[in-house]
Amino acid sequence: MMKKQKRNNEDNRGIAIYARKSRITNKGDSIGVQFKQCAEYAKRELQLNDNYNFMEYEDKGLSGYYSDRPDFQRMLHDIEMGKIRAIVCYKSDRIGRKTSDLLRLLDFLEKHKVDLLICSNNINTASGVSKIFIQIFAVVAEFERDTLTERIADNMMELAKDGR
Repeated sequence: MMKKQKRNNEDNRGIAIYARKSRITNKGDSIGVQFKQCAEYAKRELQLNDNYNFMEYEDKGLSGYYSDRPDFQRMLHDIEMGKIRAIVCYKSDRIGRKTSDLLRLLDFLEKHKVDLLICSNNINTASGVSKIFIQIFAVVAEFERDTLTERIADNMMELAKDGR
């Protein structure tokens, strides 16, 4: 009877790795590197076996600005279906570039009792302090995106003035 009770408390949901690359190029293996680094981080952070089989989600050639990415949406659906207990991603901007989207995601994950691990910043939302850092990183990522957008627009205007 004791074993049954223990088994019911065990969380058998899987651990997902989400990777995203904005542009499709033939240079390097950004998605592969993200999966590898996320898996290594999750194994250390969550004390997983070396041969743990992660659930993998990836979106290639899609901006983090939009949340309607196909595999991202499939992952959210799997969370709703109770299949995932933690998501691991390389950087917070891989999962989203808009602060409001990231905050909604954090609320969604909390509702479904899913932790978010971000390996490049050593963040695990199982720790309350990590939630604050994720919000800070989200604001910085959005600021970087906005700055880059402004620079591109300024350069295009200068090129247009020169007739290029």
